[in-house]
Amino acid sequence: MVVIASANGTSGPVTVAVAGNIATGPVFTYTMDSVDVYVTAPAQGVVYWKNGQEIFLEPTQQNFGGAYGIAISDTNVYVGSYTYNSTYPGFRAAYWKNGKKTMLSSPDSAGEIRTLVLSGSDLYAGGSENYKPAYWKNGVKYNLGGGFARIHALAINGNDVYAAGFEAGPGNEQHSVYWMNGMKTVLGKNGVVDIGATSIALNGSDVYVCATDSGDAVYWKNGVRVILEKFPGDAPVVTNTIAIAGNSIYVVGSYRGDAVYWKDGKKITLSKSGFNATASAITFYKSDIYIGGRDGNTPVYWKNGAEVAVCCNQYGSVSAIAVVKKP
Repeated sequence: MVVIASANGTSGPVTVAVAGNIATGPVFTYTMDSVDVYVTAPAQGVVYWKNGQEIFLEPTQQNFGGAYGIAISDTNVYVGSYTYNSTYPGFRAAYWKNGKKTMLSSPDSAGEIRTLVLSGSDLYAGGSENYKPAYWKNGVKYNLGGGFARIHALAINGNDVYAAGFEAGPGNEQHSVYWMNGMKTVLGKNGVVDIGATSIALNGSDVYVCATDSGDAVYWKNGVRVILEKFPGDAPVVTNTIAIAGNSIYVVGSYRGDAVYWKDGKKITLSKSGFNATASAITFYKSDIYIGGRDGNTPVYWKNGAEVAVCCNQYGSVSAIAVVKKP
């Protein structure tokens, strides 16, 4: 006989009922995985936090730059960023592996990293170089072409590379776009300035992209626009990240100054102590939901709705969050 215990159970005796008879067995001890929580946020320096402890990688100047992505593989920690440079053009794309820095953009190019993804043994970093969309795979750069644009998110499926971001239109309108292996698809033409599409997720052959478009919180599934919240007229509504878990679609963002997430279209408001808050990143560990964001001026994350402060009140919103089982 096999007894299956549900997730988030409790310790106690095992009771089994069969054909009207009840037998009580030995005490079953329920244990939960111990996890490490990694968080990045734009800061006065390139930093990340592991279980609330700050790991400082490099200073920046003029509050320019910071960490925008994190990925964990075994004991290796990868952090994507762009750093301030005293010589023209002023900033360069880079990533750190276990504290060791690798430059990605060339010295005479303006480069930035806004997302970092591990797929197997391959490391992908996305952003821009010379204000045009680009990503790097294991240090090799791939340009996506076009005009003024930037990648904000990457998703990998086998050999296919999906990227989401913004591109300026002919009238300088902000297009929400995604690229699949370099082929561009325009989803919306009224995005937030310099932002456009903020996140991309894959589920089988389905492609999900989220953005704030024409003031509305929206996502697209295979190019079909789905409205989560209409622009309320007196306060912003924002989508920051989209993710698929099981058969559910999660989108995190903000609504009327509150940090919120939508699960299959239903809005859920997260707790806050500051005047305003936003949710900006999401990940899952088994049945637990971790959402990164900001409460007032403090970077925070919520675990199953309970808020955990990451640091002090001088940093921005959480840009990425990763949760792994302790080694």
